Amino acid sequence: MKLPVYVNEKLSLRDIVLKYILRDFLLGIFRYFPSAVGIVIRMGFYKIFLRSAGSGLRIAEMVTIKFPEHITVGNNVSFNEYDWIDGNGEIVIGNDVSIGPRVTMVSFEHGISDIDIAIKRQPKELGKIVIEDNVWIGAGVTITSNVTIGTGSVIGAGAVVLKDVEPYSIVGGVPAKLIKMRMDVRNEK
Repeated sequence: MKLPVYVNEKLSLRDIVLKYILRDFLLGIFRYFPSAVGIVIRMGFYKIFLRSAGSGLRIAEMVTIKFPEHITVGNNVSFNEYDWIDGNGEIVIGNDVSIGPRVTMVSFEHGISDIDIAIKRQPKELGKIVIEDNVWIGAGVTITSNVTIGTGSVIGAGAVVLKDVEPYSIVGGVPAKLIKMRMDVRNEK
């Protein structure tokens, strides 16, 4: 009988202890630290564990970041309360990105192709999320794997982003659809 694979990487006992016990324990504790002191502590710790992080990183209370070693963050990026960022695949966030509260980013999909095997036991299909520079992601947005959000875009609160977003777009809804281009807003004034 072949056992299902739940982890997509080879792990030694040392890796398990350092990456998934000690690291997750520390980051789990620090997510509760309130105020500016907590932001400074989280900023320092996540700069160690993220693949890379630029200056001006701000991580508010109660943010959960899974698989930080697969996440790249640019300069002046802010995560707000209760964000859920799952870098099981890969996530790349550019510069000057504002991420509202309760945003979910999941960079993988569950395998569903074999109807004879429970979905939970099928291999994950890892993907990538790219958020380019100068993007504003509103509260409660969900971003799925294999999506690129173009430079200068605005994602309206509560949107579910399933497809790429063109640069300088304003999108919203479930699923997210183009509302207008930011250049059109400038011309309306």
